[in-house]
Amino acid sequence: MYNKSFTVNKLPELNNVAMEIASLTKFNNLFLFEGKMGSGKTTLINSVVSTLGVKDSNSPTFSIINTYLGANSQTIYHVDCYRIEDENEVENIGLLEIINDQNLCFIEWPQKIYNFLPSSCVKVSITVDKGLREINIKI
Repeated sequence: MYNKSFTVNKLPELNNVAMEIASLTKFNNLFLFEGKMGSGKTTLINSVVSTLGVKDSNSPTFSIINTYLGANSQTIYHVDCYRIEDENEVENIGLLEIINDQNLCFIEWPQKIYNFLPSSCVKVSITVDKGLREINIKI
């Protein structure tokens, strides 16, 4: 079992976490990011995909799914489930295909779609206390 924690005080320290998560993509393709609104989920994912060769990434809050092209033409999905209201939407927007695909997939607000997720996911949780971010990565 893999379990690692990081304490992040300043934005540049996020690079260490991003590199750690990027290293886990060699053997894992589905990453779940949990944390309260404003905890830094999107910022962390943007840092991870940058490490993986994506030049321009942004929040998929309104589009729900962003697709990026990483190094070696690797397809990377960035999914934000915040606006998903019911399970029918998961099928309608093609999220099931993405989850079952072998490409990399980083999902924010996964608790909205737990019924569709396999048990073998990397879980990244972010908590904020007094300006410090505690980031825990578990497999």
